[in-house]
Amino acid sequence: MQKKYLMLVLSLFVLSGLGLIAFSCSTGVESSPDPGILRVTLQSDPADTFIVIINDTLTVSNSDSFGVTVFQGKVYHDRDFALLFKSTRSYRTEDLVYNIIKRENDTYRKSIIYESYVPPGDYDRLEIGFTASLLKIGNFEIPVNLPKNSNLLLKLPYPFKVFEGSVTEINLQISPFKSVHRYRDSYLFTRVVQITGVHYYK
Repeated sequence: MQKKYLMLVLSLFVLSGLGLIAFSCSTGVESSPDPGILRVTLQSDPADTFIVIINDTLTVSNSDSFGVTVFQGKVYHDRDFALLFKSTRSYRTEDLVYNIIKRENDTYRKSIIYESYVPPGDYDRLEIGFTASLLKIGNFEIPVNLPKNSNLLLKLPYPFKVFEGSVTEINLQISPFKSVHRYRDSYLFTRVVQITGVHYYK
């Protein structure tokens, strides 16, 4: 396990330029701790199910879609950070699109957007990029864009821990329709996202 972890750290250093910044330096003599796994889930607010377009109130249905692109996930301890990957078998960062109003069993589907090895320790925030381009609901296809000059990456302060050999799960909730606001003749994606809980599994 230690050998696999060291190979992962070395791979990330080559791929990211800066690499994965660990919280302690190894001299090659002392043993490195095994990593933990950080899992990040994303689910839309189950109470946020409708939007008003012009004079029509539209309620979400199974045929609607709102694709949100998720990218550049990181977790931080002060200025040190670890990159997040789609799965523990991934070694490259990816831009991934999720239909955040996809419904299953009369509620919004929960997606695992990251499941990644990270060094054990204390962390103080999560940083993820969210963008969107098109909301399809009812008979409408609505282009949406981030507000002008907004940062592509959302910073979500929240203290949590990662333990050696264990899983830390962070649950994100996005409000799909509360995140869309009309401004003049366009619609803005203001990204109402929050951390609703952190869970620890062995």
